[in-house]
Order: sequence, then C-alpha cells, then structure tokens
Amino acid sequence: MGSRHYEIRFGGSGGQGMMLMGDVMAQAAGVIEGNEILLAKSYGPESRGGACRSELIVDNDSINYPIVRKPDFVLAMTQMACDKYHLDMDKDGVLLVDSDLVKEVPQDIEHVYRIPLTKLAMEVTGKPIAANVVALGAISVLGRCAGSDAVLQAILNRFAPKLHDMNRKAFQAGIVSAQSLLA
Repeated sequence: MGSRHYEIRFGGSGGQGMMLMGDVMAQAAGVIEGNEILLAKSYGPESRGGACRSELIVDNDSINYPIVRKPDFVLAMTQMACDKYHLDMDKDGVLLVDSDLVKEVPQDIEHVYRIPLTKLAMEVTGKPIAANVVALGAISVLGRCAGSDAVLQAILNRFAPKLHDMNRKAFQAGIVSAQSLLA
C-alpha cells in the first residue's frame, strides 16, 4: 500500500465544535485506525462567535511537516470560515459547507457539497449544537480521513452514554445526506 497522506480543515465560529471535531477525527484516524496523526487548533481572539479551526494531517507513514499546506478537505460551517479557510485548497479537494449559513462558495473548487448541517441537527435531535456530529457523518462519506465505523466509535467514546442516541441520529443524518449527494 502506498502512502496515504490526507489533510483536513474544520472551520467555523467559536461554539460550533470545530475543536471537538478535530479531536474526534484524530481519535478515529489515529487511535482506532492506526494512522499517524497531527492535530492543530487555532482560535480567533473571541472564544464564541470568532473564527476558529482545527486541522488534521493523517498519514500511514511518518508526518514530516507539521502544518496543513494544501487541505484535501475543508468543512466550512460559516461564510467567514468558507471565505478564509478554502484559499489554499487543492482545486480537486472537497469543500463541505452548511448550506443555510454559507451562501457564496468559491467557483474554483470542483467538489463543493452543500448540506444544511444545522437544520438537519435540529430536525433529528432538536439541538443545533449537534450540527458538528451531522458534519462528521457527512465527512466520513465524502472524505478519506477515517471510515464511518471508526468515526462513530470515536464519537461514542467522546460523549457520555446519555448522549449516544442523539449522536447516532445526528451522525446517520449526515451519512444519508452525503450519500444522497453522491447518488
């Protein structure tokens, strides 16, 4: 098997769970699937409402440069995140946006997927904060960072058992939405 190098960026505003998403995906790709990982987090000056991102590099071999240079996948949960965090993407990369919060997407990115992540979270769980788990479900289908089983296991490992049912519903909603876009 050749080298499997994959770079992913989760972008949004403080309070949307971008740091949590990085942690979950790092556990899925690294601990559960056994890859080398490097996770970096960046907050704006505000803790809630300001731009923030987490970035993950996944490789089945040693990671010799600790910075995401050309993300293969970018999640943009806000318009500001889309505008700011897609700029260094590979034109063949994948951009996933929350379609209710990101109205303008770059024309030079070939693979843009629009899913109403926050709306879906509200529909299936009654909680907009679950949008990040919906996004993780979609990413497990649209991206090549970690498989759906590993991502779900990492989510269940991260949250208290009383939240497992809600998170399973949110995760499944993301999977179904992403699969419908690929059909």
